[in-house]
Amino acid sequence: MSVEAFVTGVGARACSGLTALQVTMMTRARKSFPRASHLRDREGDSIGMCRLPSIGDQVHGFRRFVSLGAPALAQAAQPWMSARIARREPIDALPLVLALPKTTRPGYDPDLTTRLLDQLIERSGIELDRQRSLLVHRCRAGGVAAFATACELIERGADAVLVGGIDSHYDPEVLEWLDRELRLHGSSTENGFIPGEGAAFLMLTSRRGAASVPRFARIAGIGLAREPHPYGDAEPNRAEGMSAAIRAATTSAFGDVERPIEWALTDVTNERHRVQEWSMAASRRYRSFIPDLPHEQPLLELGDLGAASAAMLATIACVRWQTQCGRGDVAIVAAHSDDEERGALVLTQERAS
Repeated sequence: MSVEAFVTGVGARACSGLTALQVTMMTRARKSFPRASHLRDREGDSIGMCRLPSIGDQVHGFRRFVSLGAPALAQAAQPWMSARIARREPIDALPLVLALPKTTRPGYDPDLTTRLLDQLIERSGIELDRQRSLLVHRCRAGGVAAFATACELIERGADAVLVGGIDSHYDPEVLEWLDRELRLHGSSTENGFIPGEGAAFLMLTSRRGAASVPRFARIAGIGLAREPHPYGDAEPNRAEGMSAAIRAATTSAFGDVERPIEWALTDVTNERHRVQEWSMAASRRYRSFIPDLPHEQPLLELGDLGAASAAMLATIACVRWQTQCGRGDVAIVAAHSDDEERGALVLTQERAS
């Protein structure tokens, strides 16, 4: 889809920091903070993961999501709110499009569906438009779908929309399920990932809404596609879904104009099938990228962030550009769900005039 939405605020919270800047700089420095937990795997070893030490070990589900999300939401909204206050303009309730894990995932807390928006409002101090807000219950690529919905709201006339994701693997049922599926990285499971938790939010505005607020980046193109042979299928995965998502995102961003991607941030961890799928997709779409494309994998430091992955990767790109340590002017965020959904998001840097 063709879009024109500007990022004018970001907020994040993860194991390595309590603000978008902290998380981004610690990730850039490749600092990782996995911590042992009181939970045990099938062999009796303590399960380690990247989690916030400031949230209690006995806090799971709904309460943990609120603790992760509310501060990051407030961070993202602050620049837009401050600009409105400075101009003595009314502050309207903001729509929020929020990516969350699937309701069918083991350990899913039903309160996330019924109470989360109210608690985010109360804890963040940001008034949300409940009627236009939407919860996207999908896997990692659901974060890209959330961006698509947020941009549609802007196309339909909204001046500002919040988009983000919250997820946490720190739950006994979730970790038991991952352990049972042999997906937790450990001494006997090298082909696994380190579970993580975090939240990231971005304020998207129309060109009119961004007139008096510094702009981090522009959301230039979004692509969503289906992988016909995801991991576990009898047929081999040839990265058809991610290739199609990349093609759709770059086409919507630039049309037939040759403007190759200069930087890739993906949700690829050290699970072999995800490494191979991205590598194959990048090879199939090589004309979309510069030679020797810089490929960064922030989730190796942050732990797998599930539904929060796409928003976190986009936030990291925006902060890197703002602090003049990004790569090039065009970046792509790629997200691979455990099921067949694939998503790609093209961002372009907005330079200060």
